[in-house]
Order: sequence, then C-alpha cells, then structure tokens
Amino acid sequence: METSASSSTGVIVQPGKNKRTPTNPNNIFKPSSDSTTARNLCGIEWQAEHKTGTIAEFTAHWNSLTAEQKESYASRSKLVDAAKANVVEFITNLDGLST
Repeated sequence: METSASSSTGVIVQPGKNKRTPTNPNNIFKPSSDSTTARNLCGIEWQAEHKTGTIAEFTAHWNSLTAEQKESYASRSKLVDAAKANVVEFITNLDGLST
C-alpha cells in the first residue's frame, strides 16, 4: 500500500489530501469567524477599521507588531479559549441535571 506519491515538483503528496492553493495577497482580508488565535483576534480588530484591507496589508500590520503587542493578543486568545471551555462544561453540567 502506497502512502505517499511524489508530484512533478518533488513535493510529497498524500493520496486523498487536497493541496491548499496559495492565497492571493491582493484578496480582501477576512478573519475567521470561529478562530481564537492571537493573529485572528488581531485581524478582527484590524478588519473593523480597514474594511477593504488586503491580506498583504494585514500581514504587514501583524508583522509590524511588537512582541508585547502580540503577547497581548495571545493573552486574549487564552482567555477566550478558557471561556469557551467553561461554557462547554456548564452546558454539560446542565444536561446532567435535566435527566
């Protein structure tokens, strides 16, 4: 059983795996609605002020942030993830009470 194949470019591609096409940097930046990464949280704020901003423009903005600014977004990301975990636990506990 073959688990991988080489493409004409020499890149190993696993059967059944879709290759992700490169993103056009000139496309309008659209942050994910369900991702809680530091970069995505920054992107949500940035996109609110730059409605027609491109992926390249946001990438330049993200890369220009200081380590402290990125850490601020990382801290928020951890808080959001913890809050989501608490909601799931709360709902699970509610389900146990209703039976």
